[in-house]
Amino acid sequence: MSTQEQLDPELHSVIERARRQARERGELLDGLASLPTALSPTASAALADWVSSGDYDRAIAEIIADYPGLATQ
Repeated sequence: MSTQEQLDPELHSVIERARRQARERGELLDGLASLPTALSPTASAALADWVSSGDYDRAIAEIIADYPGLATQ
């Protein structure tokens, strides 16, 4: 039995569409490479892998589920 929560497919679609629209309007940066950083190349690569795997988005979704007020921060 999986303990991993899954987003409703319709909600996931809405979120992806909103991300795409925000990216097209320049409101959303594409990945960590566009951010200035003092992290080592190894740490930057690890973070980029975390984001590209979808695990970062899942972690944020879990935090927002536990603390909904953070969604507007």
